[in-house]
Amino acid sequence: MRWWTRAFRGDARAPRDVDSALRSALLAVLDRDFDEAERMLRHAASLDSEAIEPYRALARLFRMRGELGRAIRIHQNLLLRADLATDEGVGMVADLAADFRQGGFLRRAIASYEEVLAHRPRHPEALRALVGLLAEVRDFPRAIEMQRRLARVERRDQAPGDADLRVGMARAARAEGRSEDALRAVKKALRKDRKSVEAWILLGQLEAERGRTRAALAAWERVPRLDRRVGPRVYPQLAATYAALGRARDYEQLLRGLLEAHPEDVAARLALARNLAARGDVDGAIGELQRELARHPDDLEARGALGRLLLSERRDLEAAKEYGELLELLDRQGWIRPRETLE
Repeated sequence: MRWWTRAFRGDARAPRDVDSALRSALLAVLDRDFDEAERMLRHAASLDSEAIEPYRALARLFRMRGELGRAIRIHQNLLLRADLATDEGVGMVADLAADFRQGGFLRRAIASYEEVLAHRPRHPEALRALVGLLAEVRDFPRAIEMQRRLARVERRDQAPGDADLRVGMARAARAEGRSEDALRAVKKALRKDRKSVEAWILLGQLEAERGRTRAALAAWERVPRLDRRVGPRVYPQLAATYAALGRARDYEQLLRGLLEAHPEDVAARLALARNLAARGDVDGAIGELQRELARHPDDLEARGALGRLLLSERRDLEAAKEYGELLELLDRQGWIRPRETLE
């Protein structure tokens, strides 16, 4: 590693020991002066060519800057050293795996993390990385195995992570046209975690594709009750499905029930306003939007929706007032900028 030992030669202000050079490199990184950090790390390596940490830090700096080829070369050179302790070697392989992962070399990253586990079966970083990598390459059975091992290491419930991976498995199967496999996977996900909104959304989609409209509706109805923040992802499907079943008023009742439980649920109130407007109850829709704006005067979506609704009803003066408020709001939030002029 003599190819960078010329740094700071003859500079009286240079740090005199490795620890001081490493501290200076850290300060340079915090200042986002990465060139200076590199110079300090090179200097630290020149002060003690046997020390491992300056080289590891330099490789991580290269990875952070996206210079993955340089990071990989350093890690591979370090792994050739005969004086590496076992723990240092394991850490080096984990660093190399992170290089491969960031560079998109997924199979090489997987192989490197598996090498880490061969020496340290309970290595949390390697287990966590493998869960994501194996899911990316769609090896979901092994990803689930790693997720379970990680949950045991971290002493936590494995069910939510298991469910998330099975949802991923179901999505992959659906994309490949394997609907039955997708359905089995998503039902297993729900056996693991009945509160998985992603699983309920996907189950609704799969049931709808099979022509089982009521089953799809039952799945989608659960989503806003489990997590009202996710409601907007299923409100259009709920509205269309209730309408197809001739139960449009039931959709309105669902939304009113959600608002009774959580009056501050903005998404449900906007969905209710859209529903009322669609069935001709314009005054009811305007009332809901005005209630939302009384609570949250800076709600851009509600103010825009109210302006459009008033315009559609030819209530031009009221619409102009709302659009004036909207422009003032956009200006306050920094969305409107003065146009540059040429001198």
